[in-house]
Amino acid sequence: MRSETSALGVHKIAKKVIEIYLNEKKIPTLDELWISKHPDLNTKNLSFVTLYKDGKVIASSGRINLKKPNTIAELIENSLFCLKDPRFIEAIKNPAEINNVNFRVDIITPSQREVINKIDEVDIKKNWLILISQSHSKIWVILPNIANLITTNEDLFTLVCKKAELDPALLKAEDYILYKIESTIFSDF
Repeated sequence: MRSETSALGVHKIAKKVIEIYLNEKKIPTLDELWISKHPDLNTKNLSFVTLYKDGKVIASSGRINLKKPNTIAELIENSLFCLKDPRFIEAIKNPAEINNVNFRVDIITPSQREVINKIDEVDIKKNWLILISQSHSKIWVILPNIANLITTNEDLFTLVCKKAELDPALLKAEDYILYKIESTIFSDF
């Protein structure tokens, strides 16, 4: 029997949630995950789950506002949302293939999220960027460490706009809000 002291890291929790769901078609309980005393049951942090296969993203899920009562509940739901990602459905044809998937979980505390006035306030090597445009009904997130895709903050802004299907040349400052985000990363690679 596994002891509570060997509680799983959050990326391992995400993997276990998906494994149980794929194999047993049910959402696991905290006891089944061996985390009934996990410290993150007492925190209210955001989580962002990203799955990789052969070095490519095959699923991701996260929110910019906490919807669940604690970090673990948020993590479980975001892990399950990855199963609905069309990239996951295409990449994973049977439950055994989950063994070939790498998991990354970013945990974001309230102090790691900040509204910014200018794109120059972002460090492209360590910050995420979230763009929210209510006037265009769009939201998009870009993870840090994408130096192979961008080299400047302006490139980052252009990329987040492109992903949100917005033309940065047509956006006015009042059309959007930018957040810079930092996270604590847990992964198996």
